[in-house]
Amino acid sequence: MGGTRMDDSENPLEINVTAMVDVIFCLCIFFMCSFHFKQLEGKIDAWLPDGKGPRDLPVREVILEEIRLFMSWDSASNRTVRKVGNRPPVGSDAELVSTLRTLAEDYKKAGRDIPVLIDSRAEVPWQDVVGVLDLCMKEKIGKIEFAEPLESALPRRAN
Repeated sequence: MGGTRMDDSENPLEINVTAMVDVIFCLCIFFMCSFHFKQLEGKIDAWLPDGKGPRDLPVREVILEEIRLFMSWDSASNRTVRKVGNRPPVGSDAELVSTLRTLAEDYKKAGRDIPVLIDSRAEVPWQDVVGVLDLCMKEKIGKIEFAEPLESALPRRAN
């Protein structure tokens, strides 16, 4: 006969693969259900002595923020509005110098350079920006930088 039919004599042992797959599947489910993940979030192991900590230590370094001067153009009053940080707008040059001196004292006490960031809109005339630069130079503030305007701190333009 020319066929390739298998006889029982060629495959003496039959293996029931279905039962073996069922057992392996049950073992996988058992190990997955009994496995516990280590929870790292929400737990911090700390061994600090009672009554001691950062409250008892003197402050080593004061964190000082930059002095940011916002400049925008107010078309209603036809003038430049100047604000230092989130303080109310300053009107005169004397007010601006007084505010800068007050902020600069903290930097001088810490022994650091006084960084002033000028955050000016494109509508502000250059003579006003140069005027602020002159005031900073008269106050011996040498570290002056120009920053990209923060839209949230300046008033919106009327369209």
